[in-house]
Amino acid sequence: MKKTITRLFAILLAALLLCGLLPLTVSAEGVDITDKFTDPAFRAAVQELIGKDVILDTDVAGITKLYLNGFYNETVKEAGGIENLAGLEYFPVLEYLNCGTNHLTALPALPVNLIELTCYRNQLTALPTLPSGLLTLACGENRLTVLPTLPTGLKTLECFDNQLTALPTLPSSLTYLDCAFNQLTSLDLTGLQLKHFACVYNNMASRHAIKGYSGSIWSINIYPQNPVRFWSTWHPWFIWILEIVLFGWLWMRWL
Repeated sequence: MKKTITRLFAILLAALLLCGLLPLTVSAEGVDITDKFTDPAFRAAVQELIGKDVILDTDVAGITKLYLNGFYNETVKEAGGIENLAGLEYFPVLEYLNCGTNHLTALPALPVNLIELTCYRNQLTALPTLPSGLLTLACGENRLTVLPTLPTGLKTLECFDNQLTALPTLPSSLTYLDCAFNQLTSLDLTGLQLKHFACVYNNMASRHAIKGYSGSIWSINIYPQNPVRFWSTWHPWFIWILEIVLFGWLWMRWL
């Protein structure tokens, strides 16, 4: 008897739903992950992005761009207040991440779909494994001593103003390279078709320290930390001409 009543009740409920007499509600609120964002500045940035205080996993699951460059946080009353990116793992489809001009000392594991990573002007000493589809890496003005393996399709590499003594193998897809203000002693650019190349102020003794560069020597500055050393190595005739001009000027002064 009880089974019969239960069946009749289920049939009646289904009929009412089909007729639209009872509202059909589906909960898709998601899981509260607010406390996963342990850095107050990062949490505030996400809250500002989604427009509410409580952060659900469904709120950020579809976000593809995250701009945190020099984020100003009303809580900490300063620009660039982000010290860690705990919670980044909840952005599974993120493609663009700009976290430059902050106080980051490390980055968490990066989303696998990331195309562009900008993390310059922080205090990073190392980078995590880079996603295989990354096209742009801008990590200048940090404290990096080594770079991880570069993705095979990388097009832009900006790693200026670090403490790099060598670069990893550069992918043939690379068209933009700025590695100025480091401690590099040599570079292998064989097979690259660079449209932009800068490596001023490194520790390269001569042009022979750069292998495989096919561009014009006048289109770039590649002198080491001592410009006189650069000219005497690359163009000894320049020093000779300079000496003649200087001698002539001094001679005319004494006449």
